[in-house]
Amino acid sequence: MPQSPDEQFVVVSQVLVSDINIGYEDIVNTQPVKNLRRLVEMAENSDDEFLKFDLEYEQIVVLRIKTAKVATPDILATHYIPLAMSVDLKA
Repeated sequence: MPQSPDEQFVVVSQVLVSDINIGYEDIVNTQPVKNLRRLVEMAENSDDEFLKFDLEYEQIVVLRIKTAKVATPDILATHYIPLAMSVDLKA
């Protein structure tokens, strides 16, 4: 059950293959963030060099934000995904 009105169940069901996330391929079915809007805010508004997710089972994912942004178009094209996020999250 959600712990607050703005909580969504965001689940990583699969890590898409890319050079930037080698080693994270086996992470599945875990909840990294409170909601999708929070994820976008973390990635787009951070002044940090790295984005860190503390996951269940003592798993940690660390991505270099600038590298992830550069890799995103190739990841989307490779996996035939038309957009990185829905239009409502871009606002």
